[in-house]
Amino acid sequence: MRSIDVREAHPDDVDAMREVQHLTWVATYPNEVYGITKEDIEARFRENPETTEERRERRRRYVRTAPFHSWVALEGRDLIGFCTIKQDEHEYLIQALYVLPDYQNKGVGKRLLQTVLDWFGQEKEVVLNVASYNEKAIAFYRAFGFVPNGPVASSEALQLPSGVRLPEIKMVKRGS
Repeated sequence: MRSIDVREAHPDDVDAMREVQHLTWVATYPNEVYGITKEDIEARFRENPETTEERRERRRRYVRTAPFHSWVALEGRDLIGFCTIKQDEHEYLIQALYVLPDYQNKGVGKRLLQTVLDWFGQEKEVVLNVASYNEKAIAFYRAFGFVPNGPVASSEALQLPSGVRLPEIKMVKRGS
């Protein structure tokens, strides 16, 4: 593995970020117990051609428009991971942290998360949601001081095209 660089995301990164998210979801989220299928996940990432450009432009603005901010991890020119956050007056929210499956367990996620935590500082809580059955991610966040803080309400959980909701828990890292 070549060296990994982490930098702030640029609007031109959004398509690669979306693909990292897509491939990571397909590898991580299918779950028979919860009725989450690979086909349902694939359907979530299929774009309606009539709205593709509109969505792409919204994502491009979103990357670096307050209160949102994103960072990407690169190996050479290849985008292999990203983290997107949202700030508000009460807490910081990690909205997404995804690393391509082939690059997981190699320190990429740690570099992204540490970059974000350093950028946040320690004045406020940092909050994130994680799939309740994703033990690997839960252990990863625990190593950074996040603790489970209960389930995400079903009505607030991410809904897939089939109507199945991704069961999530909230994790919190307290500010100082």
